Amino acid sequence: MTTVEFPVGGGYNAYIGPGAASLFSREAQAAFPGGRCALIADANLPSAHIRAAQDALGPGCTLMPLNVSEAQKTLEKASEIYAFLNDAGFTRADGAVILGGGVTGDTAAFAAATYLRGIPFILAPTTVVSQTDSAYGGKTGVDHAGCKNRIGVFAHPKAVVCDVDFLKTLPERERVCGMGEVIKYGAIADPGILERVSRGAPDEALISTCVRIKRGFVAQDEHDTGERRILNFGHTVGHAIEAACGFAVSHGQAVAYGMLAAVRLGERLGVTRAGVFDALLSACEKAGLDTDFEPRLSPALPYLRRDKKSDGANLDFILLEKLGRPVRKKLPFGDAEKLLGSIAAQGR
Repeated sequence: MTTVEFPVGGGYNAYIGPGAASLFSREAQAAFPGGRCALIADANLPSAHIRAAQDALGPGCTLMPLNVSEAQKTLEKASEIYAFLNDAGFTRADGAVILGGGVTGDTAAFAAATYLRGIPFILAPTTVVSQTDSAYGGKTGVDHAGCKNRIGVFAHPKAVVCDVDFLKTLPERERVCGMGEVIKYGAIADPGILERVSRGAPDEALISTCVRIKRGFVAQDEHDTGERRILNFGHTVGHAIEAACGFAVSHGQAVAYGMLAAVRLGERLGVTRAGVFDALLSACEKAGLDTDFEPRLSPALPYLRRDKKSDGANLDFILLEKLGRPVRKKLPFGDAEKLLGSIAAQGR
């Protein structure tokens, strides 16, 4: 098993490997001095995963199955969690173990971080996106008015228990889409990752590589005001694509579209070197991701102005000079829309 230490939020560990779920009881006992634990679990998980977590956490565990999709990741859904915690009499001495993917993690961690001004929580990610990316770094939040993660707080878990065995039961399409985030780490930091991409689930070593890269960015820019924004490569356009289609496109797939669009944008601006697009395209195809991003751009353009990292006049884009060398570039809204619209019109 691999342990990755995060030096933020008071310090916490991510435990990554097969069978990591065996650590639930130990970590919960250390994190929740009151001894009571809410297990907030994605209701769509295999029942065996939920039962195993209940058994590990013991009689002090109270289960809340949570049905939530990206389209339902709202304050109303967070309010359901508040009601559950309140009705069950949870106090600030108690805590939550959150079992599920990125949407479950974002929503339930936001609720935990704001219930009674914050109760401790442990994240137990179960998808490729959450195990390689979203479970680490302290971002929690819900969507609002069609805008991704518009409302949220920075709140770090007490631990991340990343059992890679959970990935064995993922539907193939969900595994494939999750590889968009893995490819992102190869593009911005470690091009060798692109050679390790496949249609299969990432193993402990690949997940740990991604998590260590994220730790580096989070450690130097905990609250996402500078260099950590490099982790948003592909996300500015990707989030707009998600919103434009009512979240019918999964997050990882939207990030893949956004990365390809960002590389084409970098080429138009004279930033990105020749060959980068083909390398990224090849990695996406090897992972089984759809690469027909151009038709997605025009419907997404109106949503770019809602990006939470805009300053009111400009969009903050992450581009690539070459693989492993990202650059930040501010573009006025009009210029960004014009260039992306031209890319959409030109097609492949």
